[in-house]
Amino acid sequence: MSDPAYDAMVASPAAANDAAMPQNQEAERSVLAAMLNSEDALSECLGGLLDDNDFYIPSNRKIYACMRRMHEDNLPIDPITLADRLNSEGILEQVGGRAYLTDINAYTRNIRSWEHHAEMLRRDSTLRQIIRASAQISAIAYDAPEDTAEVVDGAERLLLEVTDREVRSRYKPLSKIMEDLYTELGEMAKEGSGIQGAKTGFRQLDEKLLGLRAGQMMVVGARPGVGKTSFALNLAVNAAQTGSTVAFFSLEMSSTEIAQRLLSSHSSVELTDIRAARIKGHQWQRLFDSVQQLRHLDILVDDTPGTTVTEIRAKARRMLKGKENAVVIIDYLQLLSPPPGNRRADSRATEVSEMSRGIKIMAKDLGVPVIALSQLNRDLESRRGTRSKRPQLHDLRESGSIEQDADIVLLLDRSMSAEEAAEPDRPDENITEIIIAKNRSGPLGVVELQFSAAATKFLEFDRYHDSGYVEG
Repeated sequence: MSDPAYDAMVASPAAANDAAMPQNQEAERSVLAAMLNSEDALSECLGGLLDDNDFYIPSNRKIYACMRRMHEDNLPIDPITLADRLNSEGILEQVGGRAYLTDINAYTRNIRSWEHHAEMLRRDSTLRQIIRASAQISAIAYDAPEDTAEVVDGAERLLLEVTDREVRSRYKPLSKIMEDLYTELGEMAKEGSGIQGAKTGFRQLDEKLLGLRAGQMMVVGARPGVGKTSFALNLAVNAAQTGSTVAFFSLEMSSTEIAQRLLSSHSSVELTDIRAARIKGHQWQRLFDSVQQLRHLDILVDDTPGTTVTEIRAKARRMLKGKENAVVIIDYLQLLSPPPGNRRADSRATEVSEMSRGIKIMAKDLGVPVIALSQLNRDLESRRGTRSKRPQLHDLRESGSIEQDADIVLLLDRSMSAEEAAEPDRPDENITEIIIAKNRSGPLGVVELQFSAAATKFLEFDRYHDSGYVEG
């Protein structure tokens, strides 16, 4: 079916219309420079964002392919090790030698826009594939076969090969879905709890949420000072104690401050005493025991400020690699930065909505539950009347699509003084109401926890029985 005209067109399809193939050498060098200078860019690009054929320049394509092989071999990637690997494979001079690698490594003036440049490479690569497929389809049609169905079938196959990457279908036949569901029910029945996925550690809350499942996005909202970070750290410890790996991204507090809160909560030594090192003799043993127990928990803390959802996704992918049960916690949503070049001067709410959507996509992409903390609007505090102070979904600050994206929304409500606690319909003093305002997998409701502000610790209790307090 082939002929000289067809072969020439496929070999150089751009010659048919005397136009250059879609490509951008500057963007290619920018992405390679970012990969050499940023762990996040390296992880994202090699993690599926790009492939070899996205690079049009042969030398750049070979460099990217070599970096991919090094990544698969768990080797460090920098200009020196990259040059050594290219040299050992006998292609260093083919790509321009060490001088070209040095030039790429120094090409950092637009490095902050690497994500946009990577999308440009994907776009141009797709256009090149369409051009090549079009040339092949034209050649098949010009060959004038008797059976036009063969032409249509061939054309569909060629176009599907192009669009398969852009349209990532995850459909499954119902038979497979039902089989997986039946297996899941069997596993849950064996456990007897009906809870699957990571546990919050609070019995009443777990009964309503049925566990934190892969792909779920849970938002925890509260006014400043109510204790949302303390609650998130309690969730982190409880999940880790039941076998989950927790990636905790703190955009507000340092890792040392996080450690102080964890130690205070676990040892019941007041946080202010730990910060000031006012430790009494009998407390040292409690602190020592708590340190020994906490150090064995699989909790990973990243306190990089001003990070983006894309950076968190890249970091979480590395942190949780090979982990079967994992949870990601982000403290907190409004402190996330928009991607470079995507800052919206017109509306912060629009930015937050886009980041919220990014978190939901991250949860599904990584296959883990993601807990994102969120502030509530401050005008909640100025409402008149007692019941009006109770937080609601629309109180999520700059909510936009947060409440739409979230599978679960928990709103924390606590009286901030004895006077407020004495008012009708307000939570009792030291009681935090966990309001389940949204729950796609179960019922709504309220769970009461006792909160020790001094030790930043939440305790579960049953006010209807004399069983005392139960630690979460």
